[in-house]
Amino acid sequence: HAFLNQCGHVPVELDWQPGEFFDDSRLYLICATHGALYHPASGHCVGGRCAGRGLIPVPVVERDGQVYLLDGSIKNSLMEDNNE
Repeated sequence: HAFLNQCGHVPVELDWQPGEFFDDSRLYLICATHGALYHPASGHCVGGRCAGRGLIPVPVVERDGQVYLLDGSIKNSLMEDNNE
């Protein structure tokens, strides 16, 4: 799963250190600014000021150990590879 790095409460980046998104328990994504908590599989708010607002999903695909943003050109490329 991938999400836009933006809190559902206020449009600020979530990470408290570069690339660090999880709370101390390592169970939830946390907004470093407001402490809002998000479920990492769904992006739904589970606590804090984000009530009723979740993270914005970003379509990605994992292929050969790499993660790619799924846009039209990548989607077409994957479809072509599957048809070969």
